[in-house]
Amino acid sequence: MKKILLVFLSFFVILSSHAKVKSKDINFPKHFYTNQIKTCSFVGSESFKSEYTRNRIESLVELDWMSEWAKGNSRSVNHENLTGPMTLFAVTTHVAVGNNDRNEINLAKEILVKMAKADILFDTISRKELKKKPRCWKDGNPEAPCWYHAYEFARDAFTNYLIIAIYLKEQLTKEEFKSIDKYINKMYKKFIKPDQFSVDDKGFYAMGNGGIPNLVYSNWTNDKKFAAKELNFRFKNIEKVFYEDGYINNNSFRGYRGLWYHSYGLNSALGYLYLAKLLGAEIPETVMKKVTKAAEVLNLGIIDYEKFSSRKYDGDQLNNNYKKKNARMHTHQDALAIDTLMEMITGVKHETDLIYLQKRSPKGIDDLIGFNANCIK
Repeated sequence: MKKILLVFLSFFVILSSHAKVKSKDINFPKHFYTNQIKTCSFVGSESFKSEYTRNRIESLVELDWMSEWAKGNSRSVNHENLTGPMTLFAVTTHVAVGNNDRNEINLAKEILVKMAKADILFDTISRKELKKKPRCWKDGNPEAPCWYHAYEFARDAFTNYLIIAIYLKEQLTKEEFKSIDKYINKMYKKFIKPDQFSVDDKGFYAMGNGGIPNLVYSNWTNDKKFAAKELNFRFKNIEKVFYEDGYINNNSFRGYRGLWYHSYGLNSALGYLYLAKLLGAEIPETVMKKVTKAAEVLNLGIIDYEKFSSRKYDGDQLNNNYKKKNARMHTHQDALAIDTLMEMITGVKHETDLIYLQKRSPKGIDDLIGFNANCIK
């Protein structure tokens, strides 16, 4: 009898650790990554009163993103004129809402509406159109165009726009909401919906590997069923591409940029898991173990890069053809608060990475996950 009871309890524990997230578990925070935005020195102190700041942000209204993208290649993305102004917009709006500055909030809303009416980024290549284009790193050539980057960066920039809209949602008039919501739904149908539950199971990249756009849109529309479906899907995705020993499929095996891409994927997963917990989801034990191990592997790479890179990869990979002159053997500098997230989510303390500390910006929004984790410490 005791044996049967032990078997039953073990089975129950296994089921519990893989319990599906349900819509009734979901509670959307008012401001995406927090229930209430407060002043935060880690974000910065940008203001719409600055002529440079406002002009830089409004440059997005006229930006020809496809022409900007065409200046890059598979190895390097020419994205500064897209991500720079959008991140600045997020920072300035965050400061305005945190300070409850009515004049700044009104300026943020004005720009948000102007961008919506201009249909910014809508003429970017869609996920469907990518099927007719060659893959990145065609024939292992780093100079080959990467059409996926054009789509991916537009999707992620739009996600950051959507986060800004959530910051301002309760402040919008009916007419402002109507204009912004029309644009958001139009962009969602082209850039998020076709790719919302589609991954190639090779690696884990920006915005929760495409999962954060789903969570943000579900917040905007208050769609708990959609959020629950996304969480269950992405947990399985993480389980598949994060290996038992802590390495990440594709990311960790990018030659002289292996550690850089490993930390990129880890940061994205950590940000996603923070949001999942905030929404009310229980993180599967298997996911937590793998992501925790990945944090330990990042530390290994910081301490002993040779040992980190000695792990062999048996997958099919073209995008590891980096020459030593293009090496980035450090934590990804755009992962602004990966040290905070690592300790918060996994309990693993980030080893001192001097190059990372020199390169990362001390303030701002991490546009790889949509928020700065230092504001939730």
